[in-house]
Amino acid sequence: AGTNGSVPSRGFGYDVGGHVYLFNLGPARLGLGVNVIGVRGTATDATTTMNILAPQLSFNFGSSEGWSYLSAGAGTARVKGGETAWSSAINAGGGARWFLRRHIAVGFDLRWHKIAADGETMGASTLFAASVGFSVK
Repeated sequence: AGTNGSVPSRGFGYDVGGHVYLFNLGPARLGLGVNVIGVRGTATDATTTMNILAPQLSFNFGSSEGWSYLSAGAGTARVKGGETAWSSAINAGGGARWFLRRHIAVGFDLRWHKIAADGETMGASTLFAASVGFSVK
């Protein structure tokens, strides 16, 4: 997706992640994690795929039965739309998780990704991701 080409405005994909919770920090629990995201979007004359590796530092509030969180981090992204470009990416967002059973939860995540221009084939871009799914503890 060059800077003058057509770019899809939305796409569908996957978001898989893992997180560990290190210690309490006041009323919050500090966590480290990473998400791997893949998305594919199509427009009339363009198809773009994007893969993002998004490490995160999180602040989690709640109990073992459910919690909310805010997180941010920096990683890398690969965008392919005609040509392939690798760029740095930052992310910030939050969400919540509620446990239906001891080890199974439902949750959502709303996340903003800012992908840097690679200097040659791709200008800077922004991705907003809304994820809904299951969590396993």
